Amino acid sequence: MKAAFISERGIRLEMEDTHYLNTNFGNQGWFFGGVYDGHGGKYAATFVSERLHILFLKKLLSSQFPQQAFVESYEELSFELRHQESGTTAVNFFIRDGLIFTANAGDARAILISENSVFQLSTDHRLDNIEERQRIEKMGGIINYPYAIRGNSGLMPTRTIGDQYFKPIGIIATPSVSKYVIRNSDLMLVAACDGLFDVMNNEKIAEFALYNTEPVSLLEALKKEVLFKRQGTDNLTIIAVKLSEDNV
Repeated sequence: MKAAFISERGIRLEMEDTHYLNTNFGNQGWFFGGVYDGHGGKYAATFVSERLHILFLKKLLSSQFPQQAFVESYEELSFELRHQESGTTAVNFFIRDGLIFTANAGDARAILISENSVFQLSTDHRLDNIEERQRIEKMGGIINYPYAIRGNSGLMPTRTIGDQYFKPIGIIATPSVSKYVIRNSDLMLVAACDGLFDVMNNEKIAEFALYNTEPVSLLEALKKEVLFKRQGTDNLTIIAVKLSEDNV
């Protein structure tokens, strides 16, 4: 397997994205990556990018299943951020023994591209997800689409790490998790912030991957498409992993 990343500020005044990528995670040849899209400042995104993989590995080596290690890591880091105002969305992947484990909170997304299809591994946590909306309404949050409102402040993602101010209206840190068995026909794993997916849908990204079969070339093509051709305005952070038959 091969992996690469890009992280571009775009035309935003501030870069609030962070990321982490390790192709020899735990010194075991495992792959681990994460994309973190901060808001209310960069503090939470930076904090999580520096800590989450450490906490996850500790829990994993304590005989926890990857999915549970993700859930506990997200929730613990969110609690540690309880005195900070900022927050971050997150999407993570962990590849081991021909399996991809993913976790996400918010609208950062992971997709799996194969020769004939594209499959979304993560769950989008926004108000157009009916289960997410119902939780916010039940907790007393005011809906001013696309924002969940508390007081004079609004938040678009309905799950985040941090954002202590919004916790009383149901903005939770518990991630959605998944497990995927890698097949011979699978080509590429792409994990990115909403700066990619608000501009290009899964199917269009998959088309790009069919013509750009190496991670570096795919990322360069996506950057040009999003930031220059389509004039995307958000920060853009993407990790691409080329999958192969000799998955570890």
